[in-house]
Amino acid sequence: MVSKRLLARAAESYGFKKRTLHFISESTNQIYRFQKDGKCYILRFSRRPHEQALQTKAEMDWLCYLASHGMGVSLPLPAGSGELVLSAEDGGKPYVISAFEALPGRNWDKNNPELWNADVFYLWGRAMGDMHRLTKDYSPSGGARGSFTGRDTVRNSFEACPAVHKTLEKLQCEIMALPKDRDSYGLIHYDLHPWNFLIDGGRINVFDFDDSLYGWFPLDIGVALYHGLWWGRKNDAGQAFAEEIVRHFLRGYLSANQLSDFWISKIPLFLRYRQICKFSWFYDPAHADGHQEERIRNIENGMLFSDLSLRAVELMLER
Repeated sequence: MVSKRLLARAAESYGFKKRTLHFISESTNQIYRFQKDGKCYILRFSRRPHEQALQTKAEMDWLCYLASHGMGVSLPLPAGSGELVLSAEDGGKPYVISAFEALPGRNWDKNNPELWNADVFYLWGRAMGDMHRLTKDYSPSGGARGSFTGRDTVRNSFEACPAVHKTLEKLQCEIMALPKDRDSYGLIHYDLHPWNFLIDGGRINVFDFDDSLYGWFPLDIGVALYHGLWWGRKNDAGQAFAEEIVRHFLRGYLSANQLSDFWISKIPLFLRYRQICKFSWFYDPAHADGHQEERIRNIENGMLFSDLSLRAVELMLER
């Protein structure tokens, strides 16, 4: 948790009462909610070197561009100084601070038919399609986000698992050899999973652009679908959603942005890549267990999950 001193600094910089602060979550960043002039805002503390503040400024520029073209995204809130990004030190650690307008809507819920259904999958896909269509004409006004390297979200500890590591190296070679053109490559969200959007009637509002980078459109689709299938392919009562998720998401996407059959055929490649990313997050060579062995078998046998194969997803995408 950040210190009271840093919270006070943020309250002074953005002009809100410290008593309105409420802690929300901590993972890569520390997230708070606060009130100002009767409106709700989100406050984000990112522990990173100050020189990376330029990348956060590029994220703010991207958000402003998307909002100006009608997308439901969190608009950045300027500090009293007019800056959209602040740098600070806390306990000798560097932080980059930013704030955003809070978005309306509700979180997804796989057990609530109103919040996890064909319409939600379609709107989710359409939101991503809108974003990819808009990135084609986007020119940053200052700073730049990074580009996909194939190692962005993979942890090195799983190198102790030769079979999976060899599979990753093959995937990386195939991915990095893909062409880059206006209709397949641009600035993408790179983490548009169900916990990073809110359902607001017939609209999806998207947030958490902290991982955004330049990459292939099917990469963005593969990451989103992998997480949607990981967490939401079945509800607690056993109702299956996998085929609906894939088909309606893609239908929504294609209603907003055209993608050739060649690039649609590459979505399973990126699903497999994300699967190995997930494996690397949890792999611990010192504490092998049944779950770890199951994940290795799935990767070796072309299974995304024990109850869903890559081939089954390929067939869903072809329909």
